[in-house]
Amino acid sequence: MEATRSNDSRMGIREYFDTLMEIMRTPARYFEKISQETGSRKALLFLMISSLFYCSVSMAYFFENSLAMGLVMMANAIIMPAFGAVITFILVAMTGQERLPFGRIFNIYAYASGAVMVISWIPGLAFVMEPVRAVLIGVGLHKSLGIGKVRSGLLVILTAVVILLFFWTAAPLIVEISHLFR
Repeated sequence: MEATRSNDSRMGIREYFDTLMEIMRTPARYFEKISQETGSRKALLFLMISSLFYCSVSMAYFFENSLAMGLVMMANAIIMPAFGAVITFILVAMTGQERLPFGRIFNIYAYASGAVMVISWIPGLAFVMEPVRAVLIGVGLHKSLGIGKVRSGLLVILTAVVILLFFWTAAPLIVEISHLFR
């Protein structure tokens, strides 16, 4: 007997644009729909395609085709949503109310970040799109994970604060380490 498996993790060009349009048009409905999504492959592919677009356009227009800068931007575009998901996962676990799978939190961050990246390469829109990303993440936490609206908002704010504190704390350390290698 042969088992059949549907290929829901497929992410072609059509699926990518359908996902992007659905996130932007009706984020609440989209995040409700993915609440039962198992695995993070589709979300990661969506994030990687958006990151690739973001980095290639940014490299071509702003960084004079610098491959090194493109690689740094690509790493940043993929690692920061994962880092935000880790912080949110830790904050959710610290409240002790329920245990949510990390993959579901990561999916929310990947979809929200990927949707915003397509627009945020435009000069001046990066600052405008960060609050949009925060709202999308908050909607995702509420609709996909069933977290209350106030708690979702607080989780988004606390995650941003923890990330800022992390980098403000790490910056002097990185400067001192760089002086050791000079």
